[in-house]
Amino acid sequence: MRSMLKLRTLLLVMVLAVVAAACAADDSSEETATGASETATEAAMDEEMTEEATAADSSTICDADGLVTAVESGAEEGTLAGMADDPVATAASSNPVLTTLVTAVSEAGLVDTLNSAEALTVFAPTDCAFANFDQATLEAALADPTGLLTQVLGFHVIAGEQIASADLSGDYETFTGETITIDGTSVAGQAEIVVPDIQTANATVHLIDTVLVPPSVSGAAGDEAMTDEAMTEESTDAAAADSSTVCDADAIVAAVQGGQSEGTLEGMADDPVATAASSNPVLTTLVTAVGAAGLGDTLNSAEALTVFAPTDCAFAALDEATLQAALDDPSGLLTQVLGLHVIVGERIASADLSGDYETFTGETITIDGTSVAGQAEIVVPDIQTANATVHLIDSVLLPSS
Repeated sequence: MRSMLKLRTLLLVMVLAVVAAACAADDSSEETATGASETATEAAMDEEMTEEATAADSSTICDADGLVTAVESGAEEGTLAGMADDPVATAASSNPVLTTLVTAVSEAGLVDTLNSAEALTVFAPTDCAFANFDQATLEAALADPTGLLTQVLGFHVIAGEQIASADLSGDYETFTGETITIDGTSVAGQAEIVVPDIQTANATVHLIDTVLVPPSVSGAAGDEAMTDEAMTEESTDAAAADSSTVCDADAIVAAVQGGQSEGTLEGMADDPVATAASSNPVLTTLVTAVGAAGLGDTLNSAEALTVFAPTDCAFAALDEATLQAALDDPSGLLTQVLGLHVIVGERIASADLSGDYETFTGETITIDGTSVAGQAEIVVPDIQTANATVHLIDSVLLPSS
């Protein structure tokens, strides 16, 4: 009997020991799980804080050493070596000091255009450059993505060649058809190259310390920099609004004659047609479109042209979806539309315009008095440039095809 009691007592002790051990194991597991969860949370918070700090810091990283350090410590695709694998817009999207530029390029719908180009030279403003840029001007540009923003961004791009910093010297035609002057590390007299010769799959990129403003936007002649006083929010908004609402002949002439001398009716005579148009205050959208289509050199180098130039008012009246579709297809639809506005090989005065003419794209256009293709009216005729006779028209011509 005593033996049986002892056995039962021993079994009870063993059971209690097992239960105690199981409870201890559960407590330990809970503590481990809790500890792991806290560690993971802390790691996530640390990562988030690091990302936030990086985003905030990018606007304060301004010198060459700081930029290189930030770039090399970021995502591998955005390092100096890593950017070489992707086309330029994609490569820039991985670079930690180009976040504002990437946003602007996306807003302007230029990602595919830049990525599909065969060869480009790009002057890329850093986040620091954008942080120091006049914010009213930046907001005005972002509010007008296919107009002012595209015009500003296009001034940072030379199409058709990848130019190393050691070879940069002289005047170059930009994406928007305007001329940019490079002197050593100075770009357009406005910015300095701080990190040169970054290679992407289709472009050579030079990081610059200031956002460039083209003469057609700033109103400055040649390579003068825009000052804050000359480019306030009010003047920017007024300029953007006025050019699209100046529609009748008298108002157009007044606007043109009241602008910079290179864009007046007399001043345009000194330059080939694309360059001359870039100085004209009522042709800003046309200039942007010509630059996007890469037709600046073609037009400037032609011996003789007759050009029917839609004003900003004409583009403002065009269906926005049609305009965006054209800008999204620069070498196709956009070139086809713009080509309908050009007669190659002769300079025809308005008094002599009558009948059918073959255009740049091979389609036929019919002129009857001041009526062009039954779609537009000539509002200001016979503006002379160095290689073209230009007639301002009140509607954008659309090809039958």
